[in-house]
Amino acid sequence: MTYIPKLHQHVSGMEYLTAWLGEEVLLLCDDGDGDLERTLIRRGEVTELTYGVRLLACSAAVALRQDHVQKQVDFRYNKTKEDVLLPVLNLLLGNPPDFRPRQAHPPTEALERLREDSFAMYHMAKLCYRFGEEIRDSLWLRGRSYGAALRRRQKPEYFLAKMDRGVVGLRMDFYGVEAVYLAWDRLAGTEMRRAGPRGRATLVLEAEYGADFAVPLLPEQQERAEAFAVRLSER
Repeated sequence: MTYIPKLHQHVSGMEYLTAWLGEEVLLLCDDGDGDLERTLIRRGEVTELTYGVRLLACSAAVALRQDHVQKQVDFRYNKTKEDVLLPVLNLLLGNPPDFRPRQAHPPTEALERLREDSFAMYHMAKLCYRFGEEIRDSLWLRGRSYGAALRRRQKPEYFLAKMDRGVVGLRMDFYGVEAVYLAWDRLAGTEMRRAGPRGRATLVLEAEYGADFAVPLLPEQQERAEAFAVRLSER
């Protein structure tokens, strides 16, 4: 059982209490108005999990399918609480509560190239091992840069990983990272779309339930993204 107080940077934030027993997770949320929301999450009910870190603020958005009804629950916590919340995160991802993902990449050609191209993303890509022991295939896409002086305005970079249990999508910018976990049986498809007023090519991971994961592409990235989408469909 873990108590999660309000985060100071979220004035209207909420406080939470998490608990787990066996393969079930209980989340209690107090919004500060005297209302207490109780959510019991059983194995197999999580359709998508989005884990985020922004500086020291962590978040988890859990898409659920319970009794044929789709819903979402969220909780936020300080990074210092991460270790005690690992059993909860593990269970939400379908892992045993005492699961410890690998902390280092194997020396593969693709990952060595990623380390040279983006050391920050190379480090963040270790989040993928919460969904399997091996990155079977991957795609890294650099964000559009506006120069060193405007680094904080640089567009996000993306990393997509094909894992044993599903697909992991990472979106990283100057302030943090967001990781989306989609199991194979919750991935409805992968397709190329045109989005925005300019019809920009976008690679989309379609979720059966929950939010799609969309990756806007630069013109020179489209061919590699299309090839990866084909490989992903082959599993």
